[in-house]
Amino acid sequence: MATSARLLTSVPQVERERFEALAAERGVSVSHLLARLVRTAIADSPTARLKRLTAAAANDRAPAEKYTVRLMGADAATLEERAQGRCMTASGYVAHVLRAHLRAQPPMPYKEFQELKVLTNELASIRGALLALVNQRAPHDEVEASLRENVLRLLPALKQIRDKVQETLRAQSKAWETRGA
Repeated sequence: MATSARLLTSVPQVERERFEALAAERGVSVSHLLARLVRTAIADSPTARLKRLTAAAANDRAPAEKYTVRLMGADAATLEERAQGRCMTASGYVAHVLRAHLRAQPPMPYKEFQELKVLTNELASIRGALLALVNQRAPHDEVEASLRENVLRLLPALKQIRDKVQETLRAQSKAWETRGA
């Protein structure tokens, strides 16, 4: 059996009586309830909490922790507006933004990821249509020379934009596949 040490404290008589009533409600003695409060205070200390979360993360156990944030007025309205714009709940949007702050390469919201994939396909289609336009050889469909030159200068830029978007999509795909994304 572990050795116990006594804690002595002084509180006003009214608080002592209220604490005794609380202990009685819970069916424990005053000393037992006080010991429970001490253990809870130690376990909930910031240092202990960080150690517990770090150990859980190292063992690939991701505990669900609940945090409360209060926003007022314009900040709350802006949060709701941005979350709705992404078809997300406010809490989901906050979690996403927080992960973005905490991680090096967090995944973008899935809806935006899908929109970016559509954009990539559209860029490829535009580039293909422009290539077809400048490569037409029929006399009645000849493209004016200056327009043809401008389109030919635009094609490499379109390819670069498409490549950059695809690169972002690949990085985001990997981020979605990682644990905890």
